[in-house]
Amino acid sequence: MKLKYSRYNIIKDHDNYRVLYNSYTKSAIIFEKDYDLSFIEDDKSIDTLDTEVKNEFINQGFIIDQERNEFDELKYGFLKKYFDKSVLTVGLIPTLQCNFNCPYCCEKPFTCGKENVSNYFEVLKKFSEREFKAYNHVHINLFGGEPLLYYKYSEEYLKWLDDFSKNNHFTYTVAMITNGSLLDEKKLDFFINHNINLIQITIDSDKENHNKMRTFKNGKPSFDILIKNIELVSRKFQKEDQLFVVRINLNNTTVKKVRDSLDNIDSKVRNNIHLMFRVIYNTQTYNEKNTNKIDKLEDYIKMGKELGFSIYSESYVLQSCEAATDGRTFYLLPNLEMSKCANELGHPACSFGKIKENGEVELDSDKLVNWFDANFEAFSNKKCMNCKLLPDCLGGCPLFKIKNGKRSCRSFDMVSLPNYYGDLDE
Repeated sequence: MKLKYSRYNIIKDHDNYRVLYNSYTKSAIIFEKDYDLSFIEDDKSIDTLDTEVKNEFINQGFIIDQERNEFDELKYGFLKKYFDKSVLTVGLIPTLQCNFNCPYCCEKPFTCGKENVSNYFEVLKKFSEREFKAYNHVHINLFGGEPLLYYKYSEEYLKWLDDFSKNNHFTYTVAMITNGSLLDEKKLDFFINHNINLIQITIDSDKENHNKMRTFKNGKPSFDILIKNIELVSRKFQKEDQLFVVRINLNNTTVKKVRDSLDNIDSKVRNNIHLMFRVIYNTQTYNEKNTNKIDKLEDYIKMGKELGFSIYSESYVLQSCEAATDGRTFYLLPNLEMSKCANELGHPACSFGKIKENGEVELDSDKLVNWFDANFEAFSNKKCMNCKLLPDCLGGCPLFKIKNGKRSCRSFDMVSLPNYYGDLDE
């Protein structure tokens, strides 16, 4: 069998070591700082490798069969996932209201008319009765606004869904993106009993910054409340299929400040918490200088690992953006519009249909095609096709492509570093 080096091998230099990473398999091997890895550019060197090293490189995907075409495999995998008819994911946004007053909130400029949460869930049930039976699995993502503002409606719907799924032979899971302030043990136990497998809570930079930026409507701070609830979730959320993510929004902060703030979390539960670091960016309503940059996340990820936390990394999801969706995924807005993006809910390019009062769906096929084209164009874009980060990035934000006519490249720290850093030991 003739062999070659993978086209997605990447060498990443750190202060005291270097890493060979493969963005296709997400494998990583650590080497000494001065170790010469130039041989991976020459397929002829494969025959000169030590047998043990060679086999390890093959097992982890750094060396592959010469006949394999990883790019075509990636394209096929993307298309298969995009048009997968077995799973439906619905992000529920019954309200854009929130009990926090974060100045950078990307939803502030958007309204969806007068909200009617009761009617929202009634129509959702009718839609569910029509559509869910066609799928093997349904995933419900509770989003907002703050989803726990209207907890009783979510509770009622999930009780109904539990019975409906059993009677119609499909499975379901639940995720929740929440600010965490309204969570308590009773609510958490209910969600755990109704198949929740992901919870995300956000901390704003550090304690001082958080208590200035992420306040309640009345101006009161929220940091200590969130630390208490983060520990509550981490003690209850311990099964292998349960993922607890604490997102750290970086905004004019430092590694030391974030470290000191995370030290407030009980060290005994930190390994159950997956940290995700994101840099706050400017929006229509928020335009401030930020000393934190998206290509400078390594020190934060390293610090989180040193404190005993896990590092969140998206597995091989074949999706271009955590907020933008594929073929069988959408967000249901308060006015019952169906949207493809959670970051710009009011943008017309994202809205591709609406659920009528009787649960039927009206679709705009042209917008659906445009959205797919904006995703799939990465596989014909020369820069993307030749980029070693393509399996991790998949061309970046599709809405950016629609709005600007070009792709937005994401940094290595943003899309690839979390995929291997948690497994590296210096």
